[in-house]
Amino acid sequence: MNNLFNNKDINLSLIGIPILLSISICLYVFSDVTQSIKVLKSIYENAALQLENVFEIGGFLIFVFLVLISLMPTASKKINIADRPKFNNIAWCGMMFAAGMGASILFLSPLEWAHTYNASPFLLESSDPLLSKYSQSYPLFHWGFIGWAIFALPAAAFAFGLLNKSDMPLTISALLIKESTPIKKIIKVLIDMTCILAILAGAGVGMGVAFPMIAELLSYLFGFSNNYLFELFILLICLSIFGTSVYLGLSQGIKRLSNINIFLVSALLLTVFIVGPTAFIIKNALSSSTFMMTQFIEMSFQSTSKFAQSWTVFYWAWWMALAPFIGTFLIQISNGKTIRQLILGTIFIGSFASFMHFYVLGGLTSFFFEEGIMDVPSLVKNNPNEVIILQMLKELPLSSILIGMYALIAIIFVCTTYDSCSYVLASIATNKSSKQPPKVLRLIFAGILVIQPGIIMFLEGIDSIKYILVISSIPLLFVFIVLILNMIINVYRNQIS
Repeated sequence: MNNLFNNKDINLSLIGIPILLSISICLYVFSDVTQSIKVLKSIYENAALQLENVFEIGGFLIFVFLVLISLMPTASKKINIADRPKFNNIAWCGMMFAAGMGASILFLSPLEWAHTYNASPFLLESSDPLLSKYSQSYPLFHWGFIGWAIFALPAAAFAFGLLNKSDMPLTISALLIKESTPIKKIIKVLIDMTCILAILAGAGVGMGVAFPMIAELLSYLFGFSNNYLFELFILLICLSIFGTSVYLGLSQGIKRLSNINIFLVSALLLTVFIVGPTAFIIKNALSSSTFMMTQFIEMSFQSTSKFAQSWTVFYWAWWMALAPFIGTFLIQISNGKTIRQLILGTIFIGSFASFMHFYVLGGLTSFFFEEGIMDVPSLVKNNPNEVIILQMLKELPLSSILIGMYALIAIIFVCTTYDSCSYVLASIATNKSSKQPPKVLRLIFAGILVIQPGIIMFLEGIDSIKYILVISSIPLLFVFIVLILNMIINVYRNQIS
């Protein structure tokens, strides 16, 4: 431990910042859970109203910008980071998706269409056939190309920056600010604090949606009482898994866990596809994808729409808040890939993998609704998602096996997200990209990530963390503008060199 804190390659302030932020978040929520939710919600809603066009236009332009950048000759150059392993495409895709989505994809994909249906986009009546089309296609839009492009932006900026300085620290502040004047040091710390706050809040949200679902499924399978102590027991199991994974590193730990996850997810979706309403799922997937693509521009620019303010702006803010973490992790696992592969792979493979969950799991609950088996839109008004997900799985053949698989995959999703978070935070605190973060440092951050969300979960303050997450995206709007300018400069330098 003494060697760790005497190591000149370790930025001690970036160990202290997460600890202080974590304590501050817990104390704020602990002071008054209900009031903290009201205050943070009010801040977010006012910001969403004022910045609606900025988020919507900005998200669309990021997508277009990255696609155009990927077509330039410079994008064919390979990413080269010393002391980082190279991964084959399957392992790379698995780690990318597991870190990017986490258990939230299992929590939301079966029921997102029903929540959208109840929100009535454009004030459509339930008798209007357009309501069904929008409710099926909006989840694809919100979890698709623009969102994954937002994730890809920091990674692409790192990739172009590394072409000019191969030992650059893999932090957004180091990428954007090269000099070390007193003012710029302060700006760097503020950027790091914003990014770390988003990572901590993202960890809290991930736990807040995952553990109630895991506990609901496992308590049903084993006949246990579903309470906080049971969730804490699951938390400790997950900590032991992802702590071991991040300690072993990218190749021996994170890669293996992600490979297991991608195999189990594929098996789950394939099983549901076969034993479920196969023909309906195919038909629904084709119609929702076609409608989403034809309405893509319209959905991207729905100004002055209350639905867009509540949903699209929220999602783009959510993706943006998580982007510093996901983008930093993406560059860590992309050694040997071309910049073009990094950009297009993240956007389109990530989107396709997300779509598959909505096609199969969302298609299943849509079938149950249309056949009168489950009134899903009514159920989501009065019941937690995890209760409805359990009911959904109980309607299928092999229900006990599928419930067990669903819970196991959710656990592994949580672990792959948290080991990625721990690795990224440890990397941020390491001053050179050529240095792998020390194992002890990875474990320290693994513990930090668990303690704060565990307390928040106990206090039932998950909504506070959701709003902290999206509020942290507001200063990141300015950071993203500078990232784009930084990329343009680096592309130009490499074009003429």
